Order: sequence, then C-alpha cells, then structure tokens
Amino acid sequence: MKHLLVWILLTYASYACHKSNTVTSGCDIQNTNAQNAQKVTITKGVWGTVSSMEGNCMPMVLPATNTCKHCAVQRTIKVYPYTLKQNATLVPNTASFYESFNVPAVAEITADANGFYEINLPDGQYSLAIVENGKLYASGLDGQGGLNPVTINGGAQKVNLIMTYKAVF
Repeated sequence: MKHLLVWILLTYASYACHKSNTVTSGCDIQNTNAQNAQKVTITKGVWGTVSSMEGNCMPMVLPATNTCKHCAVQRTIKVYPYTLKQNATLVPNTASFYESFNVPAVAEITADANGFYEINLPDGQYSLAIVENGKLYASGLDGQGGLNPVTINGGAQKVNLIMTYKAVF
C-alpha cells in the first residue's frame, strides 16, 4: 500500500512538473509571447502579454540558485490618459504600486489565461497599469516621469507588461 501511495504521489508530481512547463500554464514566456502575437485582431491600439517574474532572476547565477519564474498571468489592465508619476497616489513604502491615478481610466480589459490582451484605442498618449491585489502596478517611466507610457500613432502597438515586484535582480 505504501508503495502504491508513493507511486501515485511521484506520478502526480511528475505530471504537475511537466504540466507547469507547458505553454498553457504560461511559464514558457517566449512561446506564450509568440502564440499571443498570433491572436492580434486590432489595427489600432495596444496589445501584448501580461506576465509576472518571481524568484532569483540574476542573470549570472548558478543553475542551482536560479529560482526565477517568468509566467503569463491573467490580470486586468487599465488605460489612462498619459499620466505623470506626480499625478498618481503612490502606495506608501512601494516604488511601483499606486492607489489611484488623478484622472479616470479611458479603457479597461482583462487579459486571458495566457496573459494576452488587446485594446482598441484612438491615436494618442496613454499610461497603462496592471490591477494587482486592488492596487495599480506601473513600474515603467519615461524621461518626463510618465507612468508605463505608450503612444498610439496609426497602428497596433505591442506592449508586454511585466510585473517584477516578486523578483530579485
């Protein structure tokens, strides 16, 4: 009986590990990005993959200490008019989480299970934020202090949104 239980556990663990490396789980980010590029239907706006990195993601670590996982995630993305960092309310003691932006969102969409999102938008400048645990995550800044900026000018712009707050670099 013990051997049967051990065999079942090992079989399940092997299946779970194999399954976690498949594209459908979103942890093969390069393949997921390539697959998501095939889903684009918009001709103007923004599209991409939402993902999360966690663990030790130092580029020069020994394989035994590399715990970095980069997986696609399903999250809501809010689109705001181009917003400067000083026009958003930062969550205390964080660098990339905001309580709110001082302007209303102009669009919102939820990425699919493989992190794919696309939003039709007219030409203009926008700021993108990922909703994470009820807060707005925006880690990118441009030279003027614009939060996760994107400019739409006559086409579909690819913007992969990566949450790195659980990763060490």
